[in-house]
Amino acid sequence: MSKREYLLENGYKAYENDEIIVYWNPELCQHATECIRGNSQVFDVNRRPWINLSLAPAEEIGNIIEKCPSGALKYEYK
Repeated sequence: MSKREYLLENGYKAYENDEIIVYWNPELCQHATECIRGNSQVFDVNRRPWINLSLAPAEEIGNIIEKCPSGALKYEYK
């Protein structure tokens, strides 16, 4: 089973572009706001969808997700 299949089967939603796939599980989110502090343009809770991967380079997004304390956000590069 791929990482994508595993995460999707376990409550994560996927957001992707040509460079990165971001996974988010709302049930795990502790609202620590590390993502929003990292880049409030990419991660905007007032917008749907709330993650817009076109607003920052994939590497920056990955670095921000690394700071997620709950594991609600995960990523993989394509």
